[in-house]
Amino acid sequence: MSSSSHSFSNSNDTVSPALNPPPTPPQSESLPSDRTETLQRPHPPRKPEIVKVEAKREPEAVEEKPPERPSPIPTPSEPKQYRAIGLVRGRYVPSEEQLTRGDLLTADETPVQAVLLGRVMSLVKNHVDLDREHVWVVYPRTGQKDGKLHLQIVGVWEPETLHQSGEDSTLTPIPSSEVEDGYFSVRGEVIFYSEERECIIVKIRQSPRKQNQPPKFFKVQLKGKLEGKLLRHFWDFQVLRQGEELVVQGGEDIGPMPPKRRQKKGGGRRPSQHFKGKEREGRGGRRSPSSPEGTPRRPSRTPRPRRAGDVPNTQ
Repeated sequence: MSSSSHSFSNSNDTVSPALNPPPTPPQSESLPSDRTETLQRPHPPRKPEIVKVEAKREPEAVEEKPPERPSPIPTPSEPKQYRAIGLVRGRYVPSEEQLTRGDLLTADETPVQAVLLGRVMSLVKNHVDLDREHVWVVYPRTGQKDGKLHLQIVGVWEPETLHQSGEDSTLTPIPSSEVEDGYFSVRGEVIFYSEERECIIVKIRQSPRKQNQPPKFFKVQLKGKLEGKLLRHFWDFQVLRQGEELVVQGGEDIGPMPPKRRQKKGGGRRPSQHFKGKEREGRGGRRSPSSPEGTPRRPSRTPRPRRAGDVPNTQ
């Protein structure tokens, strides 16, 4: 009995394999002893993320302003561009002494003192008939004491008869018959305003001729009343000449001027402590009111020896 039971228990070792054995699961790779992994349930497949691709927008086309026709007073190139320029129709009458100084007899028969600048001298001598009226491009100046109007002639606007330097051949310049006589453009800082006197003084910066030179300033006096902030603001004035006065027709406040740098009182640098000490020593050690206590005073003078005949001081 014991032998048969023993042979039956080991029958699996000698029985032939079945015809269709079940598939054996694949053996997993052996993991290192120090690393164990647990079986996890497989995750469901994720939905593919939809990436939104934005269509590239073409840059908006900037509308270019059409080129302006050549004019005697062009549009300012900067918001705070200083200038004082105008147009006066009339006849220039030079003085007997020299050609560069004289009067500009306007269309309303008002004589205004005028001078010719160097850039227009050759044009006046060779191409301009002084017996006829012309449209003169001028810089206005006003006297600081009397407030009278003075004009500096810098050019003549007459494109129908005179060739303008730098003129664009594709655009027709504005003819002299269409420009406004007596129109001035004044742009600068308002430094004085009196509503009672209707007086406005504009400070204008003049560009230096050389790089190393500091800018120069001059003042132009206008007549008119305005509302808003005037002092220490940059203004763009539209002005008309009436006789020998420049009357404001309109204006625009461009904005406040930048603050000025504060200067120390006294106008210069304070002397250093080393210099002060030398100054005290040179004064014989005299103590100033601001000097600390303990500064030695000047030693007293030794008494002069009494001479024969001197009267002793009994007081």
